[in-house]
Amino acid sequence: MYTLPSNIRLIDTMHLGRPSVVASYLLLGEEPVLVDPGPTSALPGLEAGLATHGMHVEDLRVLLLTHIHLDHAGATGTLVRRNPKLRVYVHERGAPHMIDPEKLLRSATRLYGDNMARLWGEFLPTPAEYVTILRGGEQIMVGERGFVAYDAPGHASHHLLYHEPASGALWCGDDAGIRMPGYDYIRPATPPPDIDLEGFERTWQLMESLNPKLLLLTHFGVYGDALRHIAELRACTARWSALVQEGLQSGADDAEQSAALQRLAEAELEISAPNAEKTVYAQAASVDQCWQGLARYWRKRQDSA
Repeated sequence: MYTLPSNIRLIDTMHLGRPSVVASYLLLGEEPVLVDPGPTSALPGLEAGLATHGMHVEDLRVLLLTHIHLDHAGATGTLVRRNPKLRVYVHERGAPHMIDPEKLLRSATRLYGDNMARLWGEFLPTPAEYVTILRGGEQIMVGERGFVAYDAPGHASHHLLYHEPASGALWCGDDAGIRMPGYDYIRPATPPPDIDLEGFERTWQLMESLNPKLLLLTHFGVYGDALRHIAELRACTARWSALVQEGLQSGADDAEQSAALQRLAEAELEISAPNAEKTVYAQAASVDQCWQGLARYWRKRQDSA
């Protein structure tokens, strides 16, 4: 069991009207902080969540972005336009794409096609003057609260972790995978384009060394069993990665290989979380996209061998 500190609140943004898919975290204080605002399509849910705590977008002062994928950072430019007092913290590799998102949006459109607007809404540029660039290792003071940002590759090269030593909370974006409230099953989040299995391992070792009291996941919720969680995620990622590597070596077509990973994922879910809402896991992390990310990783390794 765990107790969430009274100055940290989980906001369910109700992505596409469904609960427990995309979380944002509100950190209360003299300078309120939001970790990962979510996509613009879920902005009404974010605003409703803020309102339950007596707050509005205009009351926020800091956005901490774990990474720049649309489900985490998509609303940033919109929020900055509504609240020019915001400061946005983002990894140095992600900052150029927040300022000029054209390349990011082209890449995302290849994945989501005609569903881009429905899933994510608009992604407005964030003017450079609002952006603070992080490389990892920085200490961030917001009022009396202190955070440490860590470079955390694996899910994306522009991924960060944010650790608050005073509370033991660790905001880990997608590096800690996908887990639904009430269940122990943890699914990897491995979409293209820059999944890095060695980076994942370094990041997981970092997370273990921090020994956080709480893991705060975007997909979805807060968990107090950090070391067990990381061990389970490491094991599941190894199974998925091995299946994808073997499939590529077999010469099977892509659709057949992706279907094999889907069968493995469904079997794992049936064993570990038989009553879980399968559509929630799928909405948070498409297995086909996870296959694409792992396949891209292994093909790059083969090409460089």
